[in-house]
Amino acid sequence: MNFSARQRLERIRREDALEMIDRTVVLESFSRRQNVFISKRHGLWEWDRDGIPGWLLPVLRDAGLLD
Repeated sequence: MNFSARQRLERIRREDALEMIDRTVVLESFSRRQNVFISKRHGLWEWDRDGIPGWLLPVLRDAGLLD
């Protein structure tokens, strides 16, 4: 995929908003494959569409949710 600068910035903002959410909520949502409400502005984080942000990978591994 070829993202524009604006799309990349929006992605970063959405990832930052997800990172601000309580980790327990994010981990629980990931384990249940449920969308996470980020904010009114950013909407939902959809795991199938948005994927797993890099900062979350070690957290998921430590929680035993990834191999």
